[in-house]
Amino acid sequence: MGKVKKLARWIPHELSDAQKMASFDICSGLLLRNENDPFLKRIVTCDEKWCLYDNRKRTAVGLDKQARPETFPKPDPYAKKVMLSVWWCSNGVVHYNFSRPGESITADAYCRGLGTAFKKLDEMWPSLANRKGPLLLQDNARPHTSLKTRQKLNELGVEVLPHPAYSPELSPTDYHVFRTLDAFLQQKVYTEHRDLENDIAHILESRPQEFYRIGINSLSERWRRCVLSNGEYFIE
Repeated sequence: MGKVKKLARWIPHELSDAQKMASFDICSGLLLRNENDPFLKRIVTCDEKWCLYDNRKRTAVGLDKQARPETFPKPDPYAKKVMLSVWWCSNGVVHYNFSRPGESITADAYCRGLGTAFKKLDEMWPSLANRKGPLLLQDNARPHTSLKTRQKLNELGVEVLPHPAYSPELSPTDYHVFRTLDAFLQQKVYTEHRDLENDIAHILESRPQEFYRIGINSLSERWRRCVLSNGEYFIE
């Protein structure tokens, strides 16, 4: 009695004890560093996302008993899509681009994006780029951690913040920007890549500075929640 049914929560990855400990240690260290020398305003963060032409998903709707539900094709695992890459900070979007349809991100492509992003950052917000220097927050995808990328970041003089593996809940692009983008694209269908890209560009460019500031500033609370959960995924 007094119990309710709840669905199990999807998690990105079944973390090992070592990965949980690494998450705990990384987030503890970032919290302490930020308390001693606040650095959230220096963060530039980035990520990539496949954006589908067809964003329809089955949803339950209330219908009369005799009514037939709307039909649409089963999702195609090879559906048309474009890859969005975006770099941003608490001031706003620094740079974004789209890969050619069906083309994934390589270390070469990522390095080109890094070069463009930090050049734009220097032009748009030179005080951020020149005072203590920007801090890059990225996930551990292979193009982000390749030797070529590490050499490029060394050339740019950019420090990379540690980031726990399999932790989208600690990536501002995932939990803030892409969540907003997903909500906008929900149930939309595109036939031309230009229309899809234009809508994505509109979402990124039309958000006020406060939107991006909130996304970055919420990092400290998320690091704290990770520590309190002993490195486990925490409930959103």
